[in-house]
Amino acid sequence: MNIPVILDIIIGLIFIYLSLSLFATEIQELITTVLQWRAEHLKKSIEVLISGGSDTVKDEAEFERVKNLTHLIYSNPIVNNLNQEAKGPVAQLFREIIRQLGALFRRITGNENIFGDKYSGPSYIPGANFSAGLLDTLKIAPLIQSITESRLERFKSQQLGEVAKIVNSLSLDKSVEPIIQDGFTWLTNEFDNTVESFKDGQVSLSDTLDRMSEKLSKYTENCQTYLPESELNGRNFQWQMELFKAKLDSESDRKALLAELRPSLSNVFNSIRQVRKTQETVKEIIEAKEDSPIYKEIKEMINSLPESLKESLYLLAKQSETDSENSDEKFKKFQQEIETWFDRSMDRSAGVYKRNSRGIALLIGTAIAIATNADTLHIVNTLSTDSLLRATLNKYAEDVVTRNNQPNQDNFAQIQKDIQPAIEKISLPIGWSESNKLEVDRNGVVQFSALVSKVCGWLLTGIAISMGASFWFDLLGKILNIRNAGKKPPSSTDNS
Repeated sequence: MNIPVILDIIIGLIFIYLSLSLFATEIQELITTVLQWRAEHLKKSIEVLISGGSDTVKDEAEFERVKNLTHLIYSNPIVNNLNQEAKGPVAQLFREIIRQLGALFRRITGNENIFGDKYSGPSYIPGANFSAGLLDTLKIAPLIQSITESRLERFKSQQLGEVAKIVNSLSLDKSVEPIIQDGFTWLTNEFDNTVESFKDGQVSLSDTLDRMSEKLSKYTENCQTYLPESELNGRNFQWQMELFKAKLDSESDRKALLAELRPSLSNVFNSIRQVRKTQETVKEIIEAKEDSPIYKEIKEMINSLPESLKESLYLLAKQSETDSENSDEKFKKFQQEIETWFDRSMDRSAGVYKRNSRGIALLIGTAIAIATNADTLHIVNTLSTDSLLRATLNKYAEDVVTRNNQPNQDNFAQIQKDIQPAIEKISLPIGWSESNKLEVDRNGVVQFSALVSKVCGWLLTGIAISMGASFWFDLLGKILNIRNAGKKPPSSTDNS
């Protein structure tokens, strides 16, 4: 047997493998769709990520916290909107059939619906959506805003208290005292309005402090009209107010004040991950508005966070810390850290899914090999003795590769259409025909050696099918290139 014949046998064998692999791919895709394997694997992978990288959480309460938080993330519109369903009566009918088949499978196997009261979930979640969905679910931004508002209120009261102390230390005439008090009332109202503007999101924290400084300057200037510098009261008042205001305007003091008023993300998560500090953090928030729904939600969120996630978010917050004073930039950097954390975990999860899929593909491939009696050993034997079959399969193989020189997942359907005529017209060495049945002795008993050979042939075919249509199509193209490169070009005398 020469090399060209061997190559023709290999091409014919690969062509049959490709045909069966395309069929197996369709079956596996259908099973994956019906049973929602991709979506289920994704959700379980997120549960593993939240639980700290372990798929078996021993603590029942911790396990429930992980499941509940994952469910909340999936219910968040940022993630939930990724699970889009096809519209139209035909599409809805098909989806309903898939739902019923999936429900039937779960009833038979006793598995719970991982999506709760829903039938499916997204098969893919971008890192940006997960990060935004997680932070929105945990209400981290409202939590930081609430703490900042509470601290700003206390800071405002302290500032007004200091000003009142300065005013009360003065020996004022009875004619001047009401005017100074009216000015203080004005300052109090302006401070209140400034803080409310911050709460409404109209100004940043830094601008809020700038406005407070401006109001103090205005108040000092107005008071100086009635407390001239030539008098002792005027000089004392101006000196104390300038000293007091300098603490607000100093660049170094302002930076420290901003850090004190708005907690860093790492400080927040450090408080959350420690039980004692958690209670203090919640208490600090609730002091002002304990009846507000948002504060109750924040308290419940903190108490329901899995311990492993508290630790992970604290470490990510530490990594995201920058020297920038812009709180939005800091929050964006933290969000990017969560995206990277999620994407790396999903990369590892994808590897697990591929290994599981390969195992399923092997089972499907073996089942197809047995059902179609696709015995690799018998196929090779037939191809080695039937030159017409070899030539026909080689011609069809070359046509298929020529028409689909750049295959991808979308045009494998076209490859299957191109292969279909060959399957219909050629008598392939598969199936349960008389020539391909198990050999039996005179008594009709299957010969043991024939059975072993047949089982080995099925297993080889099953393994080959599990390699996938893409693998066999690429290999088919390479083998054809090798064979065509070795062909002797036609001479000029042959054409004459």
